[in-house]
Amino acid sequence: MRSNVYLKKHRSKKGRAYYYLIVRQPGKKDRCIPLGNVRREFAENQKIELNQQLRAGTYLSNSILAPTVSEFVEKFFQDFANGARAKKTVRSYREMLKPFLARFGEYRLNQITRQQIEGYLTGREIANRTRNIVLSNLRLVFQKAVEWDYLQNSPTLGVRRFPEEKGGSRALTYKELVSLWDRLRPWQKSVIMVMVFSGMRPGEVSNLKFQDINWEENELIVVSDKNRKTKTRRSRKIKLSPDLRDELLFLRENLPIMRGAPRCKPFRARLAHQREFVFCHEDGRPVGSFRKSIGSAFKKAGILGASPHSLRKTFCSLLARRNIHVKAAQRLLGHSDPSLTLEVYTSVEDDQLQEAVNALPSMDEMKKEKFRLVEGGNK
Repeated sequence: MRSNVYLKKHRSKKGRAYYYLIVRQPGKKDRCIPLGNVRREFAENQKIELNQQLRAGTYLSNSILAPTVSEFVEKFFQDFANGARAKKTVRSYREMLKPFLARFGEYRLNQITRQQIEGYLTGREIANRTRNIVLSNLRLVFQKAVEWDYLQNSPTLGVRRFPEEKGGSRALTYKELVSLWDRLRPWQKSVIMVMVFSGMRPGEVSNLKFQDINWEENELIVVSDKNRKTKTRRSRKIKLSPDLRDELLFLRENLPIMRGAPRCKPFRARLAHQREFVFCHEDGRPVGSFRKSIGSAFKKAGILGASPHSLRKTFCSLLARRNIHVKAAQRLLGHSDPSLTLEVYTSVEDDQLQEAVNALPSMDEMKKEKFRLVEGGNK
């Protein structure tokens, strides 16, 4: 009797088809390799591949020890992500990986191919930026599988990133800021005031505590510690402008009311349990995200291509318009790479183009200065 591989199928109580392979070798006990709830075509290909390995003498019997994708992803969270990443980041990982697990969760880890990952990403009706975020998450997961000796190579190797619109979110213009301001509820004005005049990331604003503010030194500290992690994992200081200081002093004693009818009082005196976080719910819990409310305000104001991160870029743009040195802006923003700061510093809005051409000398001015026109130009 020669070695062979047999494909078997059984159905669960819910009617799902589950495939498994039986590896039969002379003088050895049959081995069962569960494939899970996969497509018939995929199962057939696995059978062919194993038969080829048997005939070439390269088949490894310990292939049955490979965990399913779902099992390994859970291990990834337990042994790595939960301790090395912020809670919000871990929640983001889970949200991004959920559709992938729904499709490939029952596959064995060593059954996932580059072709499957590329097909999965291109087949989803999502923006290219979201595709790239999912790809980054998958790369991290499979890289850990390689580091922990579950795989020899990651199936994400060679998968190219998808083209994105350059720059992502953008800074707001003066005109857009004024238009937005007129449509905001009082508590939204407080949030946007803090974000525009501090340049903090939305998550950093959510985690901001009053104990982080040094009133004597006129600065606040964006803290990065065990419980509050910044993107660069570094704390930084931000000096307070007069407007930002006044707003924070007001918020120290007054709690913005984010829910309720428009006629309700927009602020209430803070109670003892509401004095930890600058922006918190009435029970004292920090506000987890401003994305939905700020995005809705942008939509009402007719501002397109903007997100909460745009307010951080607006801070950078305002510094650039005041000719603030780029290194100072980099420190205030907490950028690890000055090229990130320069990307916003060198961006140009339409009103700046008008200012540029308005700065050209008039013909009368050129005549007075005895400028010589380029030969061949209009006379």
